[in-house]
Amino acid sequence: MPRISWLFAGLALGLIAAPALAQKNYGPGVSDSEIKIGNTAPYSGPVSAASTVAKSIAAYFDKVNAEGGVNGRKLVFISLDDGYAPPKTVEATRRLVESDQVLALVGSVGTPPQLAVRKYLNDRKVPQLFIGSGSSLFHDAQASPWSLGSSPSYAAEGRLGAKHLAATMPDARVAILSQNDDFGREFLRGFKEALPANLKIVAEETYETTDPTVDSQIVALKASGANAFALFATQKASAQAIRRAYAIDWKPKIMMPGVIASIAAVLEPAGIEASIGVVTATVSKDVNDPRLQQDPAVRDFLAWSKTYNTKVDPRDSQAATGGYIDAQLMVAILNSCGDDLTRENVMRHASNLAGVKLPIFLDGVAVATTPTDYRLFRQMQFQSFNGKSWDRNGPLVSE
Repeated sequence: MPRISWLFAGLALGLIAAPALAQKNYGPGVSDSEIKIGNTAPYSGPVSAASTVAKSIAAYFDKVNAEGGVNGRKLVFISLDDGYAPPKTVEATRRLVESDQVLALVGSVGTPPQLAVRKYLNDRKVPQLFIGSGSSLFHDAQASPWSLGSSPSYAAEGRLGAKHLAATMPDARVAILSQNDDFGREFLRGFKEALPANLKIVAEETYETTDPTVDSQIVALKASGANAFALFATQKASAQAIRRAYAIDWKPKIMMPGVIASIAAVLEPAGIEASIGVVTATVSKDVNDPRLQQDPAVRDFLAWSKTYNTKVDPRDSQAATGGYIDAQLMVAILNSCGDDLTRENVMRHASNLAGVKLPIFLDGVAVATTPTDYRLFRQMQFQSFNGKSWDRNGPLVSE
């Protein structure tokens, strides 16, 4: 099958759609009037801040439905709470596949929860698309051909982060806090792989997502004398870490994952003053940047937020780099499938993306997949928080 190359123009999403088949071909969850899409998300529990991904997907699908749907079919989005607990994810995913009969799952959140259902979905050949995880296990087209992650590779971001730290802070003495699961370990592995020998890791701590606070870990890390802090944690623990570091007068240079670096969900709870200078990486435009308020993509995003995504603070980067992008890509794939809406054809299109450029992407960023390489992103932009928005640090970087 030829690879699909699209250039999106505004919310109209100017697609080169595949021609409709003479014979309609439907998989589970599809009829002449609707397409059922499933999702699991942590609406409750310690990572509930990440539920904005699913809320934003639902809001974008609402917009698409208000404009007539996908080739005349309404999108029925069924999103279930799994609390970021793998056993609950298994239960919810089985319901979506076996009872609700969804065509595919889209934008489900979390590395451990989604790893728990990866084999189940692949055994049943159910597309597990744009997973809210950058685990390399979701980029492996051979091992799990029905699973495709959406976030930039965690290991790759860790490597790029180590190189960025070395270039900007050659005297860094590094302390690390990492979540004790596949999420934290992937970032940690990549960071250590690329950290130059002249930069020293002086202290490491881990935490569990069920821990009430990370205060003791932050106190221990400060005692190491570190002047740089790699924070490989999810939203709640990240906010706690930044706030606690500031409270005990520890002011290292803080680096955190792009998938977590939300002004609304992390930096504001941590304290805006405490968060100034935090460094992260991104692939999308900063919708909070006063300098971009007349950018057409930013204006469209904010208009959509005001009309449809009213449950999510537009300052939450998960709304832009998570659900908004996931939903646009999914709608594009469904459009391109025409009337051949089978699981096999959906996966065929998802694994043949070439040069897909959404308006919300930074200039130079595009997504691409091949049947042997499921990595969506190969470019990232480092940026630092100035108290209101993000300032770009240098040019785009890539591995």
